[in-house]
Amino acid sequence: MLVPGLRHKAELPAGLTPFLLGLLAIVGTVVAWAAFAARSTGSDFAALPFPLPDVTRIRSVAYFLPEDGGDTLYVRALDGGQTQSLATFPGTFTTHARGSASPAGSSIAVLAVRGPAAYARLTVFNLMTHTEREFTGSFDNLSPFAWSPDSERLAMTRSSSPPDAVGRVDTSIVETNVTTGTSVHVATFPGVLQAAPVGYSIDGERLFVVVVDQSGSWLWMEQSGQVKRLAMLSPGRTRDWRLSPDGARLAFIDITGGAELSFAGRTLVVATGVASPSTARQDQIGVAWPPRSDVPAFGGPGGSLRLTATQDPTAYVVPREWSPDGTTLAASVFSAAPGEASSPQESVELVTDTARERITERPGAQFIGWVLNGP
Repeated sequence: MLVPGLRHKAELPAGLTPFLLGLLAIVGTVVAWAAFAARSTGSDFAALPFPLPDVTRIRSVAYFLPEDGGDTLYVRALDGGQTQSLATFPGTFTTHARGSASPAGSSIAVLAVRGPAAYARLTVFNLMTHTEREFTGSFDNLSPFAWSPDSERLAMTRSSSPPDAVGRVDTSIVETNVTTGTSVHVATFPGVLQAAPVGYSIDGERLFVVVVDQSGSWLWMEQSGQVKRLAMLSPGRTRDWRLSPDGARLAFIDITGGAELSFAGRTLVVATGVASPSTARQDQIGVAWPPRSDVPAFGGPGGSLRLTATQDPTAYVVPREWSPDGTTLAASVFSAAPGEASSPQESVELVTDTARERITERPGAQFIGWVLNGP
């Protein structure tokens, strides 16, 4: 899938042997995935127990801007509509509100630290009614957000102890039903460096969690109260995990720590537990899944996306998220600051077939997600 203003980088195999190995891996993956899907994975979209969102209506972008008194939530329509200021959440120079749009595009989950507390409170803003609902309990301020496909449940993290000398914490995964307001602990991972819910299977029955400990990075699955370790992602640390929309693949960045390559994009097939080797020659940072694609797009200097019209050869793209209809990519564009190559400047941009434009001309914008145009 070509993204205007950007181009996908093509790479040729270094030789016949890697090609044959890759071909065998693909064949094996297809066979294994067929067997996995036969075990009622819920990958049949026609059989889903909830309606799929109308992607033609999800044509607005939500973002935060730091302002006096906190971080303000804005929604901007792409089709000529006005930009609306919806709500302001607590924020400081060092601690900002964070948000995530639901798959249906009808609500936004916000984590914000209120007062001197170290933990964040959850608020869900309903875009149809312009009302807020604050939930009881506290969560890690930097917790990832993982929405269920029906937009009813939200998984986040809550650490119950301060980090020890090497950074290990006891982390619980908490699932909140945003309709009923109830929260339940679904898993606890003691003494880990990081635990991150990364998404659900397409039928919403399985929750996938990446756990990083001193033995490496692992993919776990929670289903009906049972927690199971599925596969190793890497013997080291990883970041930027993105589950494919059908829940079949997990793309991530492997932190290799090498002298020539420190960050490498890889993809794990959930059914087989096999992660692809990286073909990157330069660092890759960030990942997003184009709609209806089985291949993720990695960002960074060595990523699969390239700017086609830029005056700055140092600039690179970190994809955030495609609009559900696939016409627009929200991305961060980084370029070296004048005289300060080690301090890249970031601009959050919207990229279409014909143009690139900033999400706003004001500094400090934080992309949240794609949402419905209105009630």
